[in-house]
Amino acid sequence: MRRLLRPDQIDFSDGASTPVVSGSFRFVLPVPAWPDGGEPLVDREGNAIEGRGVAFLDPDDNCWEVAPGDGSAVILFGPVTESVAAALSRRIAELAATPDALSPQQLRMLIAFAVGELGVRASYASSKAVVADTMTAEPAAVASGCGLHRRRADQVCRAVHVPGDGAFLGPAASPQRFRDGAVILKHGDSVRLVQPTSFEAGYRFLDGRPARIAELASQSPQ
Repeated sequence: MRRLLRPDQIDFSDGASTPVVSGSFRFVLPVPAWPDGGEPLVDREGNAIEGRGVAFLDPDDNCWEVAPGDGSAVILFGPVTESVAAALSRRIAELAATPDALSPQQLRMLIAFAVGELGVRASYASSKAVVADTMTAEPAAVASGCGLHRRRADQVCRAVHVPGDGAFLGPAASPQRFRDGAVILKHGDSVRLVQPTSFEAGYRFLDGRPARIAELASQSPQ
């Protein structure tokens, strides 16, 4: 049976975890406030769950994500470069007159484009409140809230490396899965899994060096 981990199994105290920061780019896509709330939400097996919005697969964590269609949610893509963000903006303009006019199906088309053609590793649901607290919009994204944002590098996260394989009960609608180790990251009250490649691409130690898995505090909860 696959090992299933929970946030309360990880010790994020100063002596048991490693402080890291991230000043990397994310592309923020607000989920529209659809008149009907979007599609009926389903879990990974197709069973109905509460609410309406959009559901999609995050290929980086092989987990199911759901975002409500009430105007409070966003989809985050990352890490991204400025050129990738420009390509995403062009694709949005091809699909709809404005980001607010995108349908649930078009959002999934955009995710497929980001992952399949642009090589973006992660696409996952979050909220406008989280973006406002943890990121700074680049000038072109200030008015609409759609586009390139930079993570605030003054916010320290606590990181723990977990070797092996398993799954993690994080904020996604299904467990985040990992095969060759993972980083469990605590940022404020939020705890989620980050795949090793994505972590090393987006995080640094407090002395400015790129964060490396081999230098993180490690735990092996069962």
